[in-house]
Amino acid sequence: MRHAAQIALILLIATAGCGGSSTAPSSNNNNNNNGGNPPNTPPVTTSDISVTNDYFDPVSTTVAVGTKVTWTWNSCSSDGYGGQTCVSHSILFDDGTAAPTQQSGTWSRTFTAAGTYKYHCTIHGAAMSGTIVVQ
Repeated sequence: MRHAAQIALILLIATAGCGGSSTAPSSNNNNNNNGGNPPNTPPVTTSDISVTNDYFDPVSTTVAVGTKVTWTWNSCSSDGYGGQTCVSHSILFDDGTAAPTQQSGTWSRTFTAAGTYKYHCTIHGAAMSGTIVVQ
């Protein structure tokens, strides 16, 4: 009988460890309504932006006054026959500053005053846009 009691105790302990729930939040479940990012996540800060086939990466960035931001065209892809196909893009800021339409290469702008600078591709319009926040 003692053996049966030991087995019952082992089974009770084993089942207590299975399933159940916890009140502790998981590491990827932040209930702060910011897409699961940790609270107080700093904005993206980079001076390099990639111009791809349909978007700028990152879409928004924050830089300091005096920063030179460079856009690099990465809009070429394999055509499946050993060559590549490149898509033309341009950059037009709301203040009228513009980059030429091109398929490859780079273009830079130095931001000398604080503010929010919105831009878009003149070929793709508002569907391909970005923002530079200068602080």
